[in-house]
Amino acid sequence: MPFITYRGDNTSLMLYGIRFPAKVPVMVENESIVKKLRERPDFEVNEEKVIPLEDLTVPQLKDKAKLAGIEGFADMKKPELIKALKGELAPVDNDPPVNGLGTKEGADGTNADSNNPPTA
Repeated sequence: MPFITYRGDNTSLMLYGIRFPAKVPVMVENESIVKKLRERPDFEVNEEKVIPLEDLTVPQLKDKAKLAGIEGFADMKKPELIKALKGELAPVDNDPPVNGLGTKEGADGTNADSNNPPTA
């Protein structure tokens, strides 16, 4: 699918029901719209383009996060979405500790809740 970049000086332009922010590639799926925009000198059409995550809008990042199966993406802000998509966010660990690591132990390593009398 082609990516179309509006090269104008406006902050954004709305054409054919699609918002084109200035200098930000937008994926357009409708071939008839792509054909019309190819004829305009203020638009650049690229068939294959890798867009840096930082250049995507928040809704575009949320779409990518949804496809990637990232949990909690709906409440994330742009920097968090970018980190999550790059795999830089630490996974949230809600599981209880394993192998008794969560038990209460005294200084001598015995269970602190036991009724053992103090030793001299």
